[in-house]
Amino acid sequence: MKKTTSKIIAVTALPILFVAVMVLYMTGILGSEKRKIDDIENYAISFDDFTIPTDARAIGIGEATHGNHEFQVAKLEVLQKLVETGNCKSLSLEISVGEGAYINDAIHNKDDVDFEELVGELDYPLYDTPDMANLFKWMKEYNEGRSYEDSVTFYGVDMQGSHWGVKYLLPFCKEFPDEFDEDVITKLTALDDDPDTDTLNDEQFFKDLKEKLLSVKDPRHELAALVAESILEDIASPSFSEDANSYGEYRDSSMAKNFKTISEIEERRGYSQVLISAHNGHVMRGHAESYGEISMGSHIDKLFDGKYFIIGTEFYNSCDNIHTAGTYDEEYERKNHYFCSSDRLAFQAKDFEDERYVLVFDDVTDTKSDVYDIIHHMNFTGVMGEGYTFYVDIYKSYRTKLIVADRYDAMIYYYDVTPIETIHY
Repeated sequence: MKKTTSKIIAVTALPILFVAVMVLYMTGILGSEKRKIDDIENYAISFDDFTIPTDARAIGIGEATHGNHEFQVAKLEVLQKLVETGNCKSLSLEISVGEGAYINDAIHNKDDVDFEELVGELDYPLYDTPDMANLFKWMKEYNEGRSYEDSVTFYGVDMQGSHWGVKYLLPFCKEFPDEFDEDVITKLTALDDDPDTDTLNDEQFFKDLKEKLLSVKDPRHELAALVAESILEDIASPSFSEDANSYGEYRDSSMAKNFKTISEIEERRGYSQVLISAHNGHVMRGHAESYGEISMGSHIDKLFDGKYFIIGTEFYNSCDNIHTAGTYDEEYERKNHYFCSSDRLAFQAKDFEDERYVLVFDDVTDTKSDVYDIIHHMNFTGVMGEGYTFYVDIYKSYRTKLIVADRYDAMIYYYDVTPIETIHY
């Protein structure tokens, strides 16, 4: 009986002890001295002091997770910095090209726009937040009283979501009745009424529409042509259910190609730099599990002849708001989950103002420094997408090992990051 009681006590105590040790470790009470990097102050800078190279033609701002408030705010902060100090007046986002065009119209609308209502219409609930609504509000306010040439513009790059392409192209073509005959309007109307119809795969129709749109040389028609191109990309894509890896690689290469087209539109507007925001796994160089052998960032780096400057984001502790895998429609669910990346560099952020700092990796030149050693060797970093299952905790798939200096040019490190708060979900 005593042995049985001892076993019960042991079985009960071990999980409690484990949780207690993890809490002490995550909060820095245990292991602080060992994890303190003595020369971090020599290289860490504030976000205000952070400068983005003026010769960079493409700039990426990543998200270590999709479900944290701080990373959504970082999109606006980087855009504002580029508008003020660079030659960039655009933001591209990991959403469908059609959705991006729809938002671009909204930020150029002379009438009032309810952006909190607008973000609720988007396909990705993770963008249904006050942070994203505030980003679009800032863009609209900036554009007030400015010409289109002098405005900030917004784009989507994803080839997913063809129904959004149709939703955008139908009113666009109706706006120019002299350019598009009734057959085009009838076809788009039928597709808009029934987006699941097989006629959405009418490749020749969208090829002809794209060429027609490109025949008019202005930024709005060029953007509408890109919307038609994204539908063609969706038509030609591999099947996700049959080969998820091929689909992921195709998606990343398509997003990079669309971003290059956006840069050409922006160059004709007079701007040499373009900004894109997506998950770290998309914007970084190299490959990442679940994001294909060649990431979008690698494709972008090649398309822009190496003039791609990548800013990652990273956390030490994260309370992350994530979609519960397998819940859709009426059963859709999001919950908060807690993760610790174990990233020593992110751990240092607790000692800086606002528990945040920036490292520019090329500025770390002393090969004997601890910081240099860490950024040039394999270490854990946090990485979490959408779709939580308990396997995430079992296999600790919310973090990965990589050499950060090979994947990014700079990193914004946060000690604690807080969950997004969705408006309609």
